[in-house]
Amino acid sequence: MFRVESVGKTFGSFRALSDVSLSVREGEIRAIIGPNGAGKTTFVNVVSGVIRPTTGRIFVAGTDVTAFTPQRRARIGLARTFQITSLFRGMTVGDHIKLAARGNGRREPGDALELLRQLGLEGMAARTVETLSHGDQRILEVAMALALRPKLLLLDEPTAGMSIAETEATIHLINTRLRGELSIIIIEHDMSVVMRTADQITVLAGGRVAADGTPAAILSNPLVREIYLGSASDF
Repeated sequence: MFRVESVGKTFGSFRALSDVSLSVREGEIRAIIGPNGAGKTTFVNVVSGVIRPTTGRIFVAGTDVTAFTPQRRARIGLARTFQITSLFRGMTVGDHIKLAARGNGRREPGDALELLRQLGLEGMAARTVETLSHGDQRILEVAMALALRPKLLLLDEPTAGMSIAETEATIHLINTRLRGELSIIIIEHDMSVVMRTADQITVLAGGRVAADGTPAAILSNPLVREIYLGSASDF
């Protein structure tokens, strides 16, 4: 469903990514983790088309999207949420979903409202977004991304700023409503979220892939512990 081949990105003399290669199968949930400065933000921006890689290629559903804009990537099935909530004050929940659906031309308004029901937001369709909890705002952003009917969903720090209860609700959403429906890449710092949702984990360090494997393999990898995870008590 998705793969990057030898992707690198430099900013002047600084190398943010170097020879990064990975692939995501159809229906797989892949987590990308790493310490601050590992290259996660650059990776997200390269995958979503915000910036172009200096080297390498990016494929979504067999299409080389390396030169595509974010809008073209969305049309072939790549949708993204953002680390910082970006909704429109004064607009209702329902209008946000309709806007996302119409912008891509792939959903009827009625289907969009059904999507709200599926994500547990149907009773909030008439509410303006500033009246929602932070957790519900984050779920709304996921709903807007899903309104595009993506093949690949990129979740950038989906639980950032959430309470424990909101984080649990998001984990439940990923595991029960999103799992198996599409391929997902999660950029996440909360290792509890990663270990409870990811099928595979890629660890970035210094802009390179330091490790790649199942949650169990990553958890027991001494190099990963040294560069990022710390002791077992972190879990």
